[in-house]
Amino acid sequence: MQVGNALTDDYHDHLGVFQFLWSAGMISDQTYKQLNDACDSVSFIHPSKACIRYLEIADQEVGRIDPYSAFTPPCTPNISQSTQLLKRRRVIGTVREKYDPCTEKHSTAYFNRPEVQEALHVPAELAPSKWTTCNDVINEHWNDSPSSVLDVYKELIAAGLRIWVYSGDTDTVIPVTSTRYSIDALKLPTVKPWRAWYDDGEVGGWTQEYDGLTFVAVRGAGHEVPLHKPKLALTLAKSFLAGSSMPAAALELVSDS
Repeated sequence: MQVGNALTDDYHDHLGVFQFLWSAGMISDQTYKQLNDACDSVSFIHPSKACIRYLEIADQEVGRIDPYSAFTPPCTPNISQSTQLLKRRRVIGTVREKYDPCTEKHSTAYFNRPEVQEALHVPAELAPSKWTTCNDVINEHWNDSPSSVLDVYKELIAAGLRIWVYSGDTDTVIPVTSTRYSIDALKLPTVKPWRAWYDDGEVGGWTQEYDGLTFVAVRGAGHEVPLHKPKLALTLAKSFLAGSSMPAAALELVSDS
C-alpha cells in the first residue's frame, strides 16, 4: 500500500502545517504561536472559528502562492486566493512532463463543456450543471471524517501489510512535516536510518525504513508527487513494486594522488 501527502491525524497534521509555514519563513512568529494555540486538537476538515480566524491571517501573510507547490510560480487566478488554507483539501490535476499550476482551472473549463457533460451522462434536466473541483456544500457537510487513522495504520502493520508513505517536500497542504509527525506518533522501531536516495546520480529525496513502514520524501515535489515530479514518482513506484529500498548512490573510490 502506498499513501502520499495524506491526512493522517488532525493534531499532527496541523502541527506540521504550521511548522512548515513558519520554518520556510512564510508566517510570523506571532501567527505561528496563535495557530498552535487556537488550532490545537481541533478538526482539520472543520476547524473552530478561532482557528479559522488565524488561518485567514496566515493566508494573508503567506500571500499568493501555489499551496500545492510552494516554490513554483502559481496560476494567475480570476478570483481571490485568500482562502487557500481553508480550501487546502483539494486534490486535482493530470500528469504532465512539467508541472502546470493551472490544472484546476483547465479541469473546470473541460468538465463544464456541454459535450463533456453529455458524454458523462449528466441528466438532461440538470445540464448544463456547474462542475467544480471541490464542492463547498459537500465539504461543509462532511461530518464523518475521522480525526485520526493512526490506529488503522497500526492494524495494517500488525497484519503484515507492506506500507510506504511518501511526501512531496514543497507541499503546504499536507507538508512533509505533518507526515513525519504522524509517523513518529506510531513509535515504530527504525530498521534502516535516514538517508538520501538517488535517481540518475542526483538526490531524489530522503527515506527512512521502519518496522512495517517505509517513509520516502520526494525532493522538489508538491502535493501530488506524480504531477510535479513524474520521473521521481516512477522510481518510487518501481522500488515499491520490486520490494526493494529506494536507490542509493553508487560508491565512488577516491584515491590519494
